[in-house]
Amino acid sequence: MQVSTKLFNERQVDQFSQLNKSVQTLQEKIATGQNILKASDDPVAAVNLSAAKEQSHLLDRFAENVESAKRRLSLADGALQEAINVLTRVSELSVQAANGTYGAAERRAILAEAEQLVQVVYEIANTKDAQGQSLFAGFRSTGNAFERDLNGKINYVGDRGVSSVQVSENMNVATSLDGGSVFARIETDAGRQNIFDMLQSALRAIDPANDLAPQASATGQAALTFDLPRDPQQWEFTLSGSKGAATLSVALADGKYNDFIDGINSLTNLTGVRAEMDMASGHVRLIDDENGEITMRDISVEGVSRARPEGASTVLFATLDGAGQTVGEARRLGDRDLLIGSLAEDMNKGIDHLSVQQAFIGAQMNKADRQFDVIMKRQIAVSERVADLGEADIAALVTELQAMLVNRDAAQQAFAKIGQQSLFDFLR
Repeated sequence: MQVSTKLFNERQVDQFSQLNKSVQTLQEKIATGQNILKASDDPVAAVNLSAAKEQSHLLDRFAENVESAKRRLSLADGALQEAINVLTRVSELSVQAANGTYGAAERRAILAEAEQLVQVVYEIANTKDAQGQSLFAGFRSTGNAFERDLNGKINYVGDRGVSSVQVSENMNVATSLDGGSVFARIETDAGRQNIFDMLQSALRAIDPANDLAPQASATGQAALTFDLPRDPQQWEFTLSGSKGAATLSVALADGKYNDFIDGINSLTNLTGVRAEMDMASGHVRLIDDENGEITMRDISVEGVSRARPEGASTVLFATLDGAGQTVGEARRLGDRDLLIGSLAEDMNKGIDHLSVQQAFIGAQMNKADRQFDVIMKRQIAVSERVADLGEADIAALVTELQAMLVNRDAAQQAFAKIGQQSLFDFLR
């Protein structure tokens, strides 16, 4: 078949164009360091490379979530540790206030410090992260976890949600705790309590105006002056005298002491103590017939507890001399749950409770750390896979480019040589 000069030239130009495109493609691969510039270069490898890159992006997001979780958990851990430190100090102050050598002035100084510590716990419970999100309000993270009502009582206003972030395809890490579990569900001997109720009870116990003694004693005679509500309450207490001790359980109400007197007198043969009403003074008089020591202790009042100390019923125990006159300073007695010693025990239970919550946070941080190590190893493996699929072999590409340039130059020189010939050159 005869090939015309025009067709020959067109074909050579087209071939040179293809060679230049191939050269340009090799140059782009060398410049970018990428072996696959478009999916058509290697469809199968392109699909695998896309999947590997998506996996790398996913691992990057998981790593960011781990870092975010660790920051929030670190804040929560620090907040709980500070709360533990504060409760420890309140417990120390409670024990200090129980020292019998401390007077009202010293007790008021202790009370002032304890009041400030309560405010510190309130601020700790409302801790927020760098984005202004509450750590202990559950899913209601835009507001405070605890608020004061009109009466000054501190209540939990969050919900029971626990925020979390995904750190792998099938693993989440908690990034917060709900304040209801952390600060409002402390198990004590008096039942489940709010930490702020416990602290308020401690303040009342430290306040010298509400001073309660664990027991009171008098020799020979004692006068009891009650502060009681109108409705009857069941009192349980231990009374001892020259003959021994007995535990009584009687009903008491304001101005109604008959059951109390009858109960004591029914056990006189065991205690040596009898009771009578002093109509002139309005108090109940206890008398030991053998002039022995009368002691009243371990009082438990129905409806009064550390969780509900308001309106607590008390009795003022005073020593009487032979003429029926008060001797020395009277001691106020009340429910044993309201004693400073009992409240200090509650502080210790609160510390133990917060330590358990702190252990949960520590477990989540360990979980995040371990998962972060896993993510780093996976990222290395994925990066190697991406490199194998997408990164160009520069040395091989340069060699191929050099060979292609030589071929192109040779072809161009041959075309130029052929193009110089005329029809007469073919006829010779």
